[in-house]
Amino acid sequence: MIGYLDALTSFFTGGHNLDGESYKAIRDDMLKNAEYGGLAPVLFRRNRDISSLWSFAKGVDPSWEPRRQYLRNEFEPLLQHLERLNPPPEAVPPSYDSSAWTGVHSAGQRVKAVKTLIPVALSAIEILIKILEQPSSNGGPPLDEVEGALRHLKQLHSALGAVLEAADSGQLMSSGAEGLMIEASRYARRAAKALKHDPLPYATAATVLGLMTACGFPSIGGFLVSVALSVKKGVI
Repeated sequence: MIGYLDALTSFFTGGHNLDGESYKAIRDDMLKNAEYGGLAPVLFRRNRDISSLWSFAKGVDPSWEPRRQYLRNEFEPLLQHLERLNPPPEAVPPSYDSSAWTGVHSAGQRVKAVKTLIPVALSAIEILIKILEQPSSNGGPPLDEVEGALRHLKQLHSALGAVLEAADSGQLMSSGAEGLMIEASRYARRAAKALKHDPLPYATAATVLGLMTACGFPSIGGFLVSVALSVKKGVI
């Protein structure tokens, strides 16, 4: 549910993380899932498609922050309902931030996750680059979206390598490393969007996004929701 809220918040504030099919899947789940107790925000009933949703978002307020607050208020009754149905385990503190669902709870755990998972992501990116750089079956030049994906993947590989170096040198929690993580997140989203219509590369890009989410990279979680929904809807 937090993923749905993150995805909508990004969309309401100018993000391009949702398409028509992704929104339809979220809307269907919100309106038909009995676990939600009829507490789905009213915006899902009023807006049947993505165009209507964007018009609705602009009507909430011209500024980003009031739109974020509107969504938080709309989702709060449902989130409280779900927390009552699924209370957190006793071992988990009753108050925790959104990083908890990524599996990264502390600086030490984040460093360990980066050292363990980012090398896997780098290997996947290297294989993906090698595949995309192969000549097309008709001998023609790569499609524009493939060229764009290659550019973003190479930038992502460089940024992730720098993040890994920061972890190895004990500088992962510095402001500079945080900037690298934000930069890597941007390249990762761009690469995934460019590969959306190429099944196997898109699946590999989604795997890289998942690894980055587990390492606590910012702004990946909400985008990954739309990727997962696309996979579920049979896009790949």
